[in-house]
Amino acid sequence: MKAINVYQDTPVGVKGKTQFRMALAERDVRDIKGPALFLSRKQVRENLRELSEALPNVALHYAVKSNDNPALLSVIIEEGHKFDVCSAREIEDCIKAGATTNDLLHTHPIKSDYEIEQALSAGISTFVIDNSDEIEKFRAFRRNSPEQIKLIVRFCAVEAAEISSLVQCNLSYKFGCAINEVRGLVDEVIAAGFTFAGLAFHVGSQCLTPEPYLTGINIASDIITELDAEGIGTPLLDIGGGFPVEYLEEIISLAEFCQPINSALESLIPKYVRLVCEPGRCISATAVTGLVNIIGRSVRDGVTWYYADDGVYGSFSGRIYDHCSYRALTDRNTTWIPSVLAGPTCDSVDVIYDNILLPPLEIGDTLVFPSMGAYCAVSASGFNSLKQAQIIIID
Repeated sequence: MKAINVYQDTPVGVKGKTQFRMALAERDVRDIKGPALFLSRKQVRENLRELSEALPNVALHYAVKSNDNPALLSVIIEEGHKFDVCSAREIEDCIKAGATTNDLLHTHPIKSDYEIEQALSAGISTFVIDNSDEIEKFRAFRRNSPEQIKLIVRFCAVEAAEISSLVQCNLSYKFGCAINEVRGLVDEVIAAGFTFAGLAFHVGSQCLTPEPYLTGINIASDIITELDAEGIGTPLLDIGGGFPVEYLEEIISLAEFCQPINSALESLIPKYVRLVCEPGRCISATAVTGLVNIIGRSVRDGVTWYYADDGVYGSFSGRIYDHCSYRALTDRNTTWIPSVLAGPTCDSVDVIYDNILLPPLEIGDTLVFPSMGAYCAVSASGFNSLKQAQIIIID
């Protein structure tokens, strides 16, 4: 198995979009007790502006599920953007942060009756569906809803097998109807007395090439043309999220990544269609840097094991659920050897990296992990009742 490299650097000298360049120069990390996640509102703002410039004609609905910290949500509102929500709790969090229900787009294709009831009660009227049963669920709520229910049909833009090698998390595996089912679902929505609100697709998370988006836009264009010919307008096209960020491998800029997407939208989608996207990772990931402390050390079968105070049951849950590898940084400049970095719980599953190049470390040393703002703290648990990473707002 290929070893994960630690990038030798000092915390304040980290290259790229890491918030340590702003904050830790003024903070002694030795005073921090336990693991920590440092959140930069400034970096959130920069990420929003970068994506807005890269997709100038596409409204941003931030995917709350990637990071729901109130300080982050408040920046979304300050910058004039909206939210992609998938649950009653996310709706509540956005409203507490200052959003209105007009700012919220409910994008979960599969919802319990409870979640539908809570969303409608909050004033949300637009939802995503991808099957007939989901349309049927809304019939029971039609009379009780003060708003006309509006349903967006989500289709699968690329076959799951084809896209697996292009994305970190393949969302086509779980959601999205077949292309030949779209028209039937549109007819069902209208026949049920609901408003057909548009089309949606989501290529997956951490997509490394714009090609799947182009496929989705081409499919949407054909469907919109067909519907237009029969007098059915398509008010909205949601192109999903999945825009990539840099972890271990260098990636192209967002401007370069989005250029062909913009061109396709401009040439293929009618001007009357409102365009939206659901960015999560590319807004939240680089806005958070993690810090762990080495709390233990042992030699097992000739390999040095280091035990950190955070692990896969905590902030490194993204190693399992998000299939993500995070760059590690240290200020030690010495010989690196293959090692194991494990978490603090008593479960053997709690191994962050089982083959990582590390310099000799002492108990009490720290390691820094940039880009830990997406799908980390939100999926951390309290297993073993150990202390979870404190979230420190640095600006």
